[in-house]
Amino acid sequence: MLNAYAGIGGNRHLWPAEWSVTAVELDPRVAAEYARRYPQDRVLVEDAHEFVMKHAEDYDAVWTSPPCPTHSRLAINVAKRKGIEPEPDPRLWVEVEYLREYGGRYVVENVHTYYTPPVLPDLVTERHYYWMSNPPAMIAPFHSAFRLRASTTAAQYAEAYGLPPLTPGSVPDQRMAMRNAVVPVEGLQVALAAFEPRQVSLDSELPTLAGVV
Repeated sequence: MLNAYAGIGGNRHLWPAEWSVTAVELDPRVAAEYARRYPQDRVLVEDAHEFVMKHAEDYDAVWTSPPCPTHSRLAINVAKRKGIEPEPDPRLWVEVEYLREYGGRYVVENVHTYYTPPVLPDLVTERHYYWMSNPPAMIAPFHSAFRLRASTTAAQYAEAYGLPPLTPGSVPDQRMAMRNAVVPVEGLQVALAAFEPRQVSLDSELPTLAGVV
């Protein structure tokens, strides 16, 4: 499995132990935190977009989470305050098109965009858009009791998401690292649907969140 733009690894936290994962993350401090959390994974400090475009076909399945700041609804509000026109990062759409044409098992994750996406997502959850090789018929909702607030701390995000807390000084911006993480339960459901559809049934018991804020 290729886990590109891996961050601190919220999306892969509950992935099956038998999956062999290569994680790619550009920020060395974030990559080091990922490696501390998942020592069994191979972690590369490289440009994730370049790696995906060169090596995606070397893997059985690909999860990619391109940077979201230029696509988010927050982006247009910030841009308006600065008097500039936002420009969505094209890497997201390059990867969506490439992986769709390739035809393997894949997931591309991003936030709800402030503009109409040129390629409609295959799955929409409360916080995320997903383009994926095998969209699930349904996904268990679990965000309804948790709302993002300006006052929410990194530790509160960790508790609500069901992730271990970050160690002090481990990453440049702890709150952003946690806020940007995909909730592990969602990461598991989406990955199983895309990568191992034969293991998924409507009667499957899935983990629940450790708590909500």
